[in-house]
Amino acid sequence: MKNGLDIGFYRQDSKDQSKTLVIACPKQGAPELLYFGDALPAQTDLGSIYLSQQAAIPQAMMDKPVPMSLLPEAGRGWLQTPAVEASAEDRPTWAACWSLLDVEALESGFKIRLEDNVAQLSVSLSIGLLPSGVLRQQLTLTNQGQGDVMVQRLACTLPVAARFTERMGFYGRWCQEFQQERSDWHATWLQENRNGRNSQANFPAVMVGEQGFGEQQGEVLGVHLAWSGNHRLKADYTAEGHRYLQAEVLYLSGEIILAANASISTPEFLAAHSGTGLNAMSQQFHQEARARLQLAKPRPVHLNTWEAFYFDHDMTKLKALAKAAADVGVERYILDDGWFRGRNNDKAALGDWFVDESKYPDGLMPLISYVKEELGMEFGLWFEPEMVNPDSDLFRAHPDWALQLPQYKPALARNQLVLNLAKSEAYQYIRERLFSLFTEYPIDYVKWDMNRDYSQPSGDIAPQAHAQVEALYRLLSELNQAFPAMEIESCSSGGARVDFGILNFTKRFWASDCNDALERQTIQRGFSYFLPPEVMGSHIGPDKSHTTSRIHDVAFRAGTAMLGHLGIEWNLLDANDEQKATISNWLSHYKRHRALLHEGKNWRLPSADGRAQTQWALSQDRLQGLAVYSQLAMPKQAQTLPVRLPNLLPDQLYRVNVLEHSPLPGHLMKALPEWWKKDLILNGASLSQVGLRLPIFDPESLVLLAIQAEPESENCDGEYNE
Repeated sequence: MKNGLDIGFYRQDSKDQSKTLVIACPKQGAPELLYFGDALPAQTDLGSIYLSQQAAIPQAMMDKPVPMSLLPEAGRGWLQTPAVEASAEDRPTWAACWSLLDVEALESGFKIRLEDNVAQLSVSLSIGLLPSGVLRQQLTLTNQGQGDVMVQRLACTLPVAARFTERMGFYGRWCQEFQQERSDWHATWLQENRNGRNSQANFPAVMVGEQGFGEQQGEVLGVHLAWSGNHRLKADYTAEGHRYLQAEVLYLSGEIILAANASISTPEFLAAHSGTGLNAMSQQFHQEARARLQLAKPRPVHLNTWEAFYFDHDMTKLKALAKAAADVGVERYILDDGWFRGRNNDKAALGDWFVDESKYPDGLMPLISYVKEELGMEFGLWFEPEMVNPDSDLFRAHPDWALQLPQYKPALARNQLVLNLAKSEAYQYIRERLFSLFTEYPIDYVKWDMNRDYSQPSGDIAPQAHAQVEALYRLLSELNQAFPAMEIESCSSGGARVDFGILNFTKRFWASDCNDALERQTIQRGFSYFLPPEVMGSHIGPDKSHTTSRIHDVAFRAGTAMLGHLGIEWNLLDANDEQKATISNWLSHYKRHRALLHEGKNWRLPSADGRAQTQWALSQDRLQGLAVYSQLAMPKQAQTLPVRLPNLLPDQLYRVNVLEHSPLPGHLMKALPEWWKKDLILNGASLSQVGLRLPIFDPESLVLLAIQAEPESENCDGEYNE
């Protein structure tokens, strides 16, 4: 007890001592978040902080102010969304009042156990700072009574500072995922996703911060729900002045019923705080993703056959494309849709996972052996295991295996239905087919696709959207355990299923079906707020984009693709020798710098006029950097603006090297910058605080720069040599 308060205080500092978490736990009532942010001094009096935050009691409101807690309680007068909403026939469960049982110290935080003896419910809150600095919380609700409990809501809640008055989020559609939007935050903001997957429109994340926060300035908080299905996100502002964020799985009516002693847990709710803008927030999420990924090798260059051949599988053409790919430096060859029995278009055969004997009379092994043994590449294969076409042997034999209400006519999307993985027979069939193929063939990589939303997600009467996602996670986990060397990519009509939940089982995301480099610049920027570049599939498409009909030079396409996990989605048999040589050069740059891109820290650096952006990667020792400057539209001024590259060592000398660039347009400039064809060496402070002037580029052009520390013997700061 401190300052006369019968409250326990629990403090945790992050591994690097940069962040502090403080939780206040009263005996009666839910735990409160006293502080989460930049580190507090070790001797800070937590009781005095708590006392200083007790507000006056306003007129026309509750006689006893309801605290803003980590589990808002309807039973104590909380009039916004509570953490728990449930109903039962034998006792009141819809207005819980929590009492503290105990607090257990964990390796990364605390487990706080509470109960309500009237509602006969208990809840545990696991909360703490991970080594990355990211705050993790998760709730588990248990039915301690005899009668069933129907759960309508189980939501993680994060109170935030009153000074956070601006919000930033995402919207999108197919081929335009991860679009960013922002607005003032003075009222309730709500995002509900009922698509079964995240969908292109509802990435489960939001950011809030002080007015005017940006990439390099301002205090900001980003949150993400690690879940691959229906969800609800809320950013609320109450009449009392409380601000808070909530995240939950969106349970459909009657979906979650807890029998006696049964429990249900939320997904992880992750949050990162930064006092210096969005880049520092993103870097924490990147660090957390990398800790989970534990990638065993560099990200190999891909070639995917989809935009080259679609469903036209001809062995001679497939081998010729593989040879062309190997010649330019591709390291992993992925055979896309069309290889299995009866799959000649997108109207049939999903679910019939047997090699098509008419296309592959000797099976897949001749192609696999050619790719792996003769060309030295890895081999990958496309699947869509969660789907079934009505025109398939599987559906004709087992129509009851579809995830649909049998009482109604099914709603098709892309000529297909969802396979009900929550049904044990369907789950075992798919599991057997996958295990059989992965045992028969030496497959290094699986492109796991999922091309439609859920509708009528049920097998009989009750909804099963939540059970479907849980079954998917279970299947992926079993595959990872059985085939640990095989990597899985999460693709879902592009970026419709991207989150930390499925990241626990996969190594890569397909961010968008759009390979248009201009569209990709915005898509990839949005993707980067929560996920690192090494998990972002980004491919060099053909001259003319299949989704927009835009035409871009190879440098703009390749430089944009280099910002992620680079691949090729282009029929190289149509490329001329010059194009192949250019691609080979870009692939060499990627291989030389991928450790830097995928292990270093990454920054988004928009230009002041909003017409250009720089993606900047810096090694952990700050001695090597790579910058991709992209001119997206005509600049608002005649000259380009200086590009400043942050976080370099101030006194260290660095050499600036121009590695690749789009064509330099004579119609926009009479002369190049004076340093362009000379050796330029600057110290880190000059590059970070003054910056570089670049040539004037046409819109939809870019330049690739390498920044390399000079040996200590060099001493020519500010000089350049002919």
